[in-house]
Amino acid sequence: LKGRYPVGVLARVVVTDPLSGLEPEPCVPMATRWDNAIIARLAAGDRCTDDFCGAVLVCSWPMPPEVALAYAKLSASLRAALPPEAYIYPASTLHCTVATLRAFTGGPLDADARRRLVAAWTPVLEAARRAPEWPKGEFQLRMGPPTLEGAAGIFRYEDSDGAVWAMRRCLEAAIVAAGGVPAIGGGDRSSAKPLPSFA
Repeated sequence: LKGRYPVGVLARVVVTDPLSGLEPEPCVPMATRWDNAIIARLAAGDRCTDDFCGAVLVCSWPMPPEVALAYAKLSASLRAALPPEAYIYPASTLHCTVATLRAFTGGPLDADARRRLVAAWTPVLEAARRAPEWPKGEFQLRMGPPTLEGAAGIFRYEDSDGAVWAMRRCLEAAIVAAGGVPAIGGGDRSSAKPLPSFA
């Protein structure tokens, strides 16, 4: 990224390969706003503890030390280049998402609702893990370069052994068996149905 952009302004991202010696090529202007009220609160030091609650099944957490070290260097570069409103997640939060069971943007949950969330998902996760296709032992992920998705920078992973794919298929079957309909991918979620035990 070149230049500093005020919050709320659409930015033009410029891609260059420093090893090629070629001039940067402009990309299509971002089609989303860079500002985000939740990220602004995080950047200001607000942990948003009581306002949001999510549940995410992850793997590769915590990350291996060499990944955390490389990310720390990248984070320092990003902090120097991005406006102060940008929030850079700490290395301790890096992970590979297998499934989002409840998006944190769904709002708060009180203590009783959190217990019900755990009670609803525990048997589903146990059923998925019992499936014969569930990966056994170690597996390999390859972290790709950071990419922009909406207003966030993310890392995509290459599922080298197909383990994450297998876990997701097992989860889908377990969700359906429990009476829910999973939302798969980032597309249309209108046909998804929550677990009856946590609707």
